[in-house]
Parts: sequence; structure tokens; C-alpha cells
Amino acid sequence: MLIAAAVCLSPPALAQQLGQPGVSQLDAVQVTASRIALPVQEVPNSISLISGEELRARGAEDLRSALALLGGVTVAAGGDDGPAGAAPGLLGLREADDFLLLIDGIPAGAAFLPQFATLDLVNVQRIEVQRGMAPVFFGTTAFAGTINLIHYPAGQAQNDVDAAYGSYGSMRLSGAGVLSETGVEQSLSGTLQRSRYSDSRSGLDRAHLLYRLGTELAGGAARLDINTTVQHQRPSSPTPIEDGALATEVPIDFNQNPADAKIDTNRFQLVAAYDRGAWSTNLSVTQQQVHRVQGFLGGDEGADDIDEGDAEGFHQAQNFTELYFDSHMTRRLAESLRASVGFNELYGLAHQRSRAFDYTLSFDGDPPPSSATLPTTDEETLKDLRSLAGLYTQMRWDLSKTVGLLGGLRINRVDERRSGADTDDSADLSSHRTRLSGSLGGDWRVWQDPQADLDDVVLYLSYANSFQPAQLDLGPDDALNPLLPPESARSFELGVKADGFDGRFDADLSAFVVDFDNQPLTTSSGGVPSMVAGGRERYTGFEFETHYHPLPALQLAASYGYNDARYRNFETLIDDDNVQLSGKHLPLTANSVAALGLIYGQAHGPRASLTGNFVGTRYLDSLNTIRTPAYTTLDATLGYAFRRFTVVLRGSNLGDRRDPVLESELGESQFYRLVGRRIDVQLSARLP
Repeated sequence: MLIAAAVCLSPPALAQQLGQPGVSQLDAVQVTASRIALPVQEVPNSISLISGEELRARGAEDLRSALALLGGVTVAAGGDDGPAGAAPGLLGLREADDFLLLIDGIPAGAAFLPQFATLDLVNVQRIEVQRGMAPVFFGTTAFAGTINLIHYPAGQAQNDVDAAYGSYGSMRLSGAGVLSETGVEQSLSGTLQRSRYSDSRSGLDRAHLLYRLGTELAGGAARLDINTTVQHQRPSSPTPIEDGALATEVPIDFNQNPADAKIDTNRFQLVAAYDRGAWSTNLSVTQQQVHRVQGFLGGDEGADDIDEGDAEGFHQAQNFTELYFDSHMTRRLAESLRASVGFNELYGLAHQRSRAFDYTLSFDGDPPPSSATLPTTDEETLKDLRSLAGLYTQMRWDLSKTVGLLGGLRINRVDERRSGADTDDSADLSSHRTRLSGSLGGDWRVWQDPQADLDDVVLYLSYANSFQPAQLDLGPDDALNPLLPPESARSFELGVKADGFDGRFDADLSAFVVDFDNQPLTTSSGGVPSMVAGGRERYTGFEFETHYHPLPALQLAASYGYNDARYRNFETLIDDDNVQLSGKHLPLTANSVAALGLIYGQAHGPRASLTGNFVGTRYLDSLNTIRTPAYTTLDATLGYAFRRFTVVLRGSNLGDRRDPVLESELGESQFYRLVGRRIDVQLSARLP
């Protein structure tokens, strides 16, 4: 079975794991939605698991391809964060700060922005994706969805070495192995990557290393992770809008950046954890430094006037420090009642220095200037300190053998202090809030017959309420924005989960309504633009996802999502006028998204996979005047597995579609396109 992921958890050990005979994806125990060990079918939320074996069988090397078969989920690769960037879309929503990224259960960038650009899928045991908010354990940081990337534990590993070569001279060397299995358990994984693209001026160079250690200590289990990434990117550019459409006189791969453009990132994370009986504690320290030189077409004339080639760029140095602490205890209080109680805090410190410059682009093929030769404005600085703390509890109450309730409550304490200074003025802002968040859901097993073709059918219903601090704008022109009141959200979800054929079939159908309030918007008062809170949005729809194994070596997967994302009461500034957007569709949110997948392969012999993704029509602007057509992409692999070696030919976006998928937050009215067709060949060798 190609969807086969063993659940790697801290004690107590859990029984039902993907890959075991008679175990479907819904039987597997998840670790993202609840501290209480529950299989997916007993969690009253839509949650998906993707095994590392499936990722490797489909040749998934980034978040876009990894989540390609999930219902209603889309991922736009690239963006303002460079070729390695990624912007996920769940429930029709695509705002990076609304999602929580976890690496082995530890938030990665949650205090400010999730660190998707440094993700590496080597040695991943599984990925868990929870749609909607997770207001109990992660509180304000898990506002619209959670993606949990889980590596093999210390003493276990993917246990192979891969070498790949492909389009535009791209190369990759990666591997993962076990250093020791008894006593002190250790494993090591790493990647050396050089990626090039159809835009010859863009590229990605990455070195990543993850060391994991585990050992028994004082009657418990101690763990230590060291995770480090050094990454250099040369950013690509979005395409501007002109005359109500994507500009056609600008080549698709036209790079607007100055000659010395870069996004250089150094990331270091240290994680220490200790588990003893029902008690578990984690402490993580993460340091990330980013140095940018970027530029965008538009300048003072705006993106609609591109004839003169005016452009605006910036130098930027960013430093992010995050400290995460969590300690909780999970116990069975009675035969039918289990509870978890704990405390966690996420402390974040962001410091940014920015200098802007103007330059002129040539449309005749002349190279752009280097920013080192251009005069810059005075330096602007931004410093933001956040403390997101919470005391939480969650309970699972089995009312009967077929009915269960899962509820939780969190007391949040959010403290933030922001300061900025330039040559003219300085300011200091602070905010302190205490607020509740929580969720309540139930599941009802309306059918259970392990001997029949249909094993289980479970109905579920859930409600959640949460909030989050307003997004920190890290753009070069926003050195000091006001501290707005927090955004809030409430959601209702209703669904049915079913599995059968002795674990070879599973399906999940869910419908949702999510309301977001107090969204930040721009307004004009006395001719002066300002940021205020008060915008409202609503997301409704349904999602379907299914997997079927007609043969042990063959898996079929399909998914469909319908989204209706609209502004409700959203009066914002557009072209110097306050415009009410109520009833309009949110930009780049397609009503329909669908996926089909086929994966074939055994331990030895031929292997193949085919993944097709459909994204429906959508609007490029908030006024819904620019509609862009639907598109379909195809990814495929074809290979052969020998006793110790595997050769795979892999292709992504085989139709070479270049549709707009992501709006730039730095270039006005400009859109990043799909990454062009890429093909590579990979040789893998199993370690002894």
C-alpha cells in the first residue's frame, strides 16, 4: 500500500498506523488536531494525512506537489519570498499569516509569518493538514488551517541517498540515514540543492541539515533536534496588469529586479523535549536572518503605466527570533473521559531595516542596473515584539460506543509592542489583550461492520471561535503601522467520513461556513490614507476527498472542492476612493478545484504516478472586473526499482501552463505565474 505512514509519536505508543493490514487513512492516529490520541475518523474536523512513501512515489519535492491531491487545497509556488516560497490556500483562503506551519509539532514562523520558503521534504514521514482553525492548542497562530510536517524520529530514517539532474541545469543531492539505533538513537538528513528556471536570472541554492537525537533519561524520553538551513535565492518577478488584463508586451519571464537582486536566508533551530508518562514538554529556539534586494515595476506612476519602465526597489535586513515553550499532561479521568491540560507561549521578536531606491528598466533587452550604483533613501526601522501565551484544556467524552464529544477552551494572553524610527520621527505602540478561544465538536458512528465492505461511517459536526493579532506588514514602505484590534473568526463544519474494503477505501465529505471579522482595510480620512479594522468576509463551500487501493500496488485518489469566498462588509480605498466590496468574490479564489491521482509501484519493478489538478475561473481584482480562465496541470513520474537502486524520470506542469496564481504584496497590481514545465531524472540508492 503506497499510502503507508507509521505514526511517530512520543509515548504513549499508539496502535492504529497507516500501512498496517486493515487500516485506512481514517483509522490512523493523528497528532495535530488533539493532544488526545484519536484516529482521524474520531476527530470532528476535516483532516488529511499524506505519507512519506506517497510523497516519494509522486516525486513531490515542494509543498505544491505534496498537497496536490487534497480536497479543496491549492498551493501557489514562488511569490515575493522567491522561487522557494509557497502560499497555501485552504477553505478558499490564501493569506500566508492565517496559516500555521508546524515542523514536528513546533511552530515555524508562527509569531509573524510561516516560514514556508525554507521547507525541505527530505526524510518526511508524513504530513498532516487540518482545515480550519485550531483555537485550543495553538490559539491565535492557527487561524485558518494547520500544516504539520513530521520527520522520522531519531533512530529511524528514509534511509537512502538521492541524486537528481534536470531542467536548466538544476541539481539536487539529498539523503537520510540512521547513525545509531540503540541506547542513544540518532539520525541525520540533509539536502544540497541548485534549482534554475525558465527565467535565467532567477534561482535557488539551498543547504539543509537536520540532526535528531533521542535517549532514555530519568525514567522518560529526551529528544534533541538541530535544524539548520542556508539558502540563497535570486527572485523572479510578477506580471503587471495593464488595460484590465495581464500585460502582453512584457515577456512572461521578464525579471524586473535589479542586477544584484537576492533573498538570502540563514535559519537555525534548536528543539529540546522531554516526555515522561502522561507529561510532555517542548522548548524551541529559532533564529532566522533574511537579507533582501528586490525591485518591482511601477514606481511613482503605478503598475498600470509601464511604458517608461519606472521601477522601485529596496534593501532590507530582517532578523526574526522565536522562542516556543509547551508543557501539557494528558490523562484518562474515567473509562469514557480523557483530558489534556497545558500551557504554552510563543515569543517573537522581529527587527527590520529598509532603504528604498528608484531605477529605470529597459524593454529592449538591456540589463537592469545594480542597486549598489543607485542612491537610497534614509533608513527606516521596525521592531515588533509579540508574546502569545495560553492556558488550555481539551476533553474527549465518549457518551456511548458510537457517540463522542471533543471540546476545548483556551485563555489567551497577547502582548505586543511595536516601535519604528527614521530621521524625522519615532514612535512606540503597545497592546495587551486577554481573550478566550475554543472549539466543540461531536462524532456519531452511524455504521460499523468490520466484516462488511463498508467498515465505518461517521458523521461529525464542529464549531470553533478564535482571533489573531493583525498581520505585521513587513513591506519596505510600512516602517510603522498602527496596532489594529485583532481579527476574529468563527466556523461551522459538518461532514461524513467512511472507510471500507478492509482499509483499502476511505472518503471524507465536509461542508463549512467561516466568517472573518475585523479584517484590516485601507480608508481615506481628509485625503490621508490610513489602516483601520472592520472588514468582514465569509467563506462557504464543501470538500470531498477519497482514496482507493484496488490492488496492493495501485492507489487511486480524487478530490473536489467548491468555494464561495466573498466580502460581506468591506469598504476600502481603491484608486483614492472608498469602495464598498460587499458581495464581491475575493481575488484568486476559484469556485471549483479538483484533483485526480494514480500511483503504481512495488518494492521492486516498474513505478509510475500521474497527478492532475484543475483550478476554475477566478477574478484578479477585488472589483471582479478581470476574470481569468480555468487551467489544468499535469505532474508525472516513471521509473523502475531494482534491489538497491531506483531510477525515476519526473515531470511537473507538463503542459507548461503559465497562468496567474498569486498576487504580489510588494508590486502593485502584479501577479506571479505558475512555474514553467520542469523535467529531471533521479537516481536513488538504499543505504545498507
